[in-house]
Amino acid sequence: MVAILRCTPGEAKFLGSRKRQEQLDAGWESVGERDEWKSRHVVLVVTGQERGRPRVEYVGQARCGRPAGTFRRVVEVTQLHRVAPPVPMEDLSDQLPLRHRDVVDRSGVLTKRSGEELLNALTTLRADLAAVIAQLQERVGGVRILGRVRELFLEQRDATGLALQLGGFDRSIIEEAKFPEEGGDQIPVTLPGHPAHEDHLVAHDAQRFSDWIGSDAEHLAKRVFHKGDQQLFIANVNRLPAEDTLGVDLIYHHVSRDSFILVQYKKMVQVGAGRSEWGYRPDGDLDDQLKRMRQVEEACMRLEQDPPADYRFVHQPCWIKFCKSEQVAPKGDALIGGMYLTREHVEWLRGRPGLATGPKGGELFGYHTVPRYLDNTTFTQLVQDGWIGTRGRASDIIQAQIKASLDGSRALVFAGLIGDDTTQAERTRERRGGLTG
Repeated sequence: MVAILRCTPGEAKFLGSRKRQEQLDAGWESVGERDEWKSRHVVLVVTGQERGRPRVEYVGQARCGRPAGTFRRVVEVTQLHRVAPPVPMEDLSDQLPLRHRDVVDRSGVLTKRSGEELLNALTTLRADLAAVIAQLQERVGGVRILGRVRELFLEQRDATGLALQLGGFDRSIIEEAKFPEEGGDQIPVTLPGHPAHEDHLVAHDAQRFSDWIGSDAEHLAKRVFHKGDQQLFIANVNRLPAEDTLGVDLIYHHVSRDSFILVQYKKMVQVGAGRSEWGYRPDGDLDDQLKRMRQVEEACMRLEQDPPADYRFVHQPCWIKFCKSEQVAPKGDALIGGMYLTREHVEWLRGRPGLATGPKGGELFGYHTVPRYLDNTTFTQLVQDGWIGTRGRASDIIQAQIKASLDGSRALVFAGLIGDDTTQAERTRERRGGLTG
């Protein structure tokens, strides 16, 4: 969990006098009405509140200590790291999704989702803090990403959570996916749910999905999830060992709309002076992958209904998610932070001098070089509401794209949503009721 601790002027002065790192590691004890601090938390220490300019000046670890009178407790704050320069809370607010922006006005232990979004915003603004926060998260129970096996597993886990959210299903179940040990074989994300055996796949479409996936993959896990009259079929497929797998593709098929989305994952790493930014430098595979995406979209255009029966903002299926190369898995069911761009947008940026360009003039896709992109919240909302995705006879080409992903040495997460679609108003009510997370 994540907490915010707002310093009194005296506490801020005391911390300011701690010049050596070992003094900050030792930390200090803060007394207040903090009975809800039940366990260890990553804590953002805020100063400047009394001047109307609150800012995150330290990050550390906090835990509940001894009672200090009625309704008051000591909070022990240790492993502090000075944030230089401090990050204004208003900058964090600007980086947060709209529904989480009020978190910057809170104190104490945050909800799981708000805390995850806050740390994501902080490391987006200050990539140099990612390693520090990763260590703090590990100390309070995070999963360390040590090598290629867990790295690939994390991307598959994220794609699985994204598929659940795109279908309007509760993605919190991905918390139950167990990370594999490094050095072993890659095991696909396996979740609770109905195993996708023939006796469970009574719907024709779900059986067809199994036929599309086939059974020749080295590692395969299939599940079916139910919500009302809807079923969500998810298959996680690895044809090659982890060290030979180039990345992850997500193919999401909405049966009633006959619409699909292809999301390809690309990792951003810390770059720039002091490793202060996140960015992806195009490698030799990107041109080939963009070429394949163009071929997919040209095939979709040929199969499109004439005239189209459904309006889209974007009716091309191919997207790239540039996502952070996490050192510690996001807590709970949080998705990996990142940027979603269409294939067309990526190619447009590559052709514009000054855009997607790093400080030394090379190509770089990152938060500081790409002026506009979709985040997790916006992307999933647009897919759920049918504003993006192909239109018409998508199923005619999906099987070919599944084969192309696996032949291209990529892991695959395939999801097919079966059943009548819900209205936007119904989905809004579900989200407010907490069904989609």
